Amino acid sequence: MKTKILHIVTLSEIGGAQKIVFHLAAESDRNIFEIAVACAPGGELVGWLSKIDVRVIKIPGLKRNISLFHDLSAFWQLYLLLRKGSYDIVHCHSSKAGILGRLAARLAKVSKIYFTVHGWSINEYQSLPIRYFYTLIEKIAGAISTKIICVSQDCLSNGLKLKIASQKKFVLIYNGLPEPEKRNNLIRKELNIGKEDLVFGMVARLAPPKDTMLFLKLAERMINNRGSFAGKTRDITRGMGKIYFVLIGEGPLRAACQAFIKDKGLAGHVFLLGTRENAAELVHDFDVFTLFSRWEGLPLTIIEAMLAGRPVVASAVGGVGELVAHGETGYLIEQGNLAEAVEALGKLAENKELRLSMGEAGRRRALECFSLETMAGKYRELYLS
Repeated sequence: MKTKILHIVTLSEIGGAQKIVFHLAAESDRNIFEIAVACAPGGELVGWLSKIDVRVIKIPGLKRNISLFHDLSAFWQLYLLLRKGSYDIVHCHSSKAGILGRLAARLAKVSKIYFTVHGWSINEYQSLPIRYFYTLIEKIAGAISTKIICVSQDCLSNGLKLKIASQKKFVLIYNGLPEPEKRNNLIRKELNIGKEDLVFGMVARLAPPKDTMLFLKLAERMINNRGSFAGKTRDITRGMGKIYFVLIGEGPLRAACQAFIKDKGLAGHVFLLGTRENAAELVHDFDVFTLFSRWEGLPLTIIEAMLAGRPVVASAVGGVGELVAHGETGYLIEQGNLAEAVEALGKLAENKELRLSMGEAGRRRALECFSLETMAGKYRELYLS
């Protein structure tokens, strides 16, 4: 008899948790496991899963933001689904689904309840009452979890520090991805960017946690040649082709990003491409990948950039330091530090050999430590344990 597994994730739009759910479903042995996925309707994940013949159960009540009506509706739908479905394992992903899914699974008497923490919902930017409330909810859900899977050592350490659950419940499984198809010059052709010009790119949701405005401030500083590099103010782009900044993603800050680009006269050098399903392929057109998040779990976009052989400049938050080897595969900067970001990109902009060597070192590291095969194998062991 096959082991029946239900993955539950809040949204179905493109995101790290959704990509992991897809890959776990795609890599599962259909002779051993019967896989289904419950999520909100309308996003790309639904289409991806339909192409590999994985059953999708749409839960309209699953929303990103807290809503008493929608949350109760989603909880009830999940409970009914689990009670009728006779699932052996419920595997929850993302904060909202992690709470509602685990509570519904316990009520429905599911024997194994797993939760992958793609990033704790608790962070230093929240007020103390909010942090205490979220911590209490996570402790309640942790008490009924069979295992809590953390995608980075930093994530695991924070879970223990917050006393979400006992140490024996925590498991570390790094995210893993397949190598993206290599198709160079897609962005350069679309935007009419020359082969010798430099492209600095970022793939992220246009929302405060990703600090997309820092990316745009960095673009303005470098394009207008006012960067502070090696302690001196100088033209850090002298002797090179033109430089461009490309931001792939969508979100609530789009209007603010557009206004900044217009106000600073950056049109034609800074581009907002919106959501692209083939973002992992487009990263091949970047010379340097950046990510300036305020907090993170273990960002898949950095793994994609490393697999594409691109050096990374990123905020030293969450598990990012477990991906990027500072000075070897890229540079880690203090979160929000524009001067450090300018200096790091300046070094890479001036030195093509450094970009190539760091990119190749990152690719080797990603293949060794963050492969899809390794991740899928560890989850398989967990499911069969």
